[in-house]
Amino acid sequence: MAVIALLVMVCACGRSGAGPVSTVGGTETIVLPRAGRPAAHRPTLERLKREAAESGRPLEEVVRRYAARMAATSSPRPTDFEGYDPAATEPEVTIDGIPYAELVDLGAIARSEGISYEEAIDRFGSQSSNQRVIDKLNAQFPDEISGVRYVDDQRGLRVGFKGRIPARAIELARTLPLEVTLIGGKGFSAAELRRVRDAVVSRLGSRPEVATMTAYADEETGRVKVVVQPKVMPDDVEEFTRGLRLPRPDNPYITVEVTVSAESVAPRMQ
Repeated sequence: MAVIALLVMVCACGRSGAGPVSTVGGTETIVLPRAGRPAAHRPTLERLKREAAESGRPLEEVVRRYAARMAATSSPRPTDFEGYDPAATEPEVTIDGIPYAELVDLGAIARSEGISYEEAIDRFGSQSSNQRVIDKLNAQFPDEISGVRYVDDQRGLRVGFKGRIPARAIELARTLPLEVTLIGGKGFSAAELRRVRDAVVSRLGSRPEVATMTAYADEETGRVKVVVQPKVMPDDVEEFTRGLRLPRPDNPYITVEVTVSAESVAPRMQ
């Protein structure tokens, strides 16, 4: 494969700060440690843990029985024949704010990760409530958010911003029960990055010399990473890439990176 960088990234310039703010390479970073974050309040699950310990039954089984009882009292669906778990199909069935369907998924995650059901709940059980906070961040700062992603096996969250870190974003982040890293001064927003990706995809879709292609917007770096399979592999990859005449981003903090591949990378273009 050959890689052609169409643009060179320009470093962002953020504000300097004191206290919890650190500055590296023109960006600013605020880390809100998990210590001191609000602990998840799960009284029912704590009671079910004690019940599991006293009865000798696995916690997952105790949770399933409890959810089935809840479903039986709130739904006319049958609950007594083999292999049917109405609680998993009833969105109203929640335990300490966690939908039971997610608790079922956490059992599968525990087995695939080789961890206990209790640890899976501790690490991944807050995703629904976390997502509500993430949705608020995206809704309140649609032109500033430059990406949100989990890190450290779901134990932390990284949130980027095009410019300065808004005070309201810090307030929202403090409500999350995990370590949150806020990064300001990245110079681009996720919305801008997606628009560049979509423009590149649209352009490549109209090029007759392209057989297959993929495009990925990397919110961490501000790069749109494109892989193109030509119908005929060119002798001069750089000339082929220039000939695609891909749109150049208006924002200098966003780059487009093209990789030319002899192998198929996606469903074929029409």
